[in-house]
Parts: sequence; C-alpha cells; structure tokens
Amino acid sequence: MKRVDLNFGVFELHSQIIIGKMNEGIHYDIYKNRVFIKLIDKFYGKLKPFSFICIRDSDYSLDPMIHKYNSKYENFCSIAVVERNLMRRSTVKLESVFFKPGKFCKFPSVTEAILWANHQIDLKKLESENINLLN
Repeated sequence: MKRVDLNFGVFELHSQIIIGKMNEGIHYDIYKNRVFIKLIDKFYGKLKPFSFICIRDSDYSLDPMIHKYNSKYENFCSIAVVERNLMRRSTVKLESVFFKPGKFCKFPSVTEAILWANHQIDLKKLESENINLLN
C-alpha cells in the first residue's frame, strides 16, 4: 500500500483499489482530477483494472462532469462512495448518471465498498478474458 497526500486529499493506493478522502472545503474540478489521473496512471498503468472508494466524511464540492471524463478509462472499473452521515444530503444518485451504468454506488461502510469494488474488478477481468478468447 502506498499513501499519497495531494493538496486536495489523501489517497491509499492498494493493489487494485484506491481509498481516498477529500479535504474539507475543496472544490474537486478538472485540474485536481488531472493530478489524480496522473497518480493513477503512474501506479496502475493504462491496463490494470482498479476501483476507487471515496470516503465522504468532510464537506466539499465536486464537478460531476469529472465522472464523465473518468468513465472513458477502460481500466477504471467502478466508484464506491462511503457515506456514513445519513443526515447529509447525498449527491451519489446525480453523480452516478455521469459514470458507467451500474458502476457508481453508495455504501454505509468501507468493508461493503471494498467487497463490491473487488467484485467489479473481478467482473472486468472476466470480461477481458472473454474478449481475449474470442480474438
């Protein structure tokens, strides 16, 4: 596991999952996303499948179009959002419209998010194997 502290959040890069927490009060935009994507490319490359788990314990804003941009990456399997504060208004339903269908979900715990994210990676690997068998 590698821990990286960027100026807008802290990210733990595991073998196939990134667990991240954004800093309080930031606005996550295309510029911050470019830094994040560079980190991903450096650690996972362009082919290795991975999933992102975002722990939303702090208040910050996000441009949902980021998800549309990130959905073009084949190896970016899924996004799991962990929201433990049930009193906070969630934007997950809106954000999920901009990412790959069925690959953006909300969870009450990190454990559940990890299980789902690993399953999404396994599905991607199976899909890739099936495509290779057909060629």
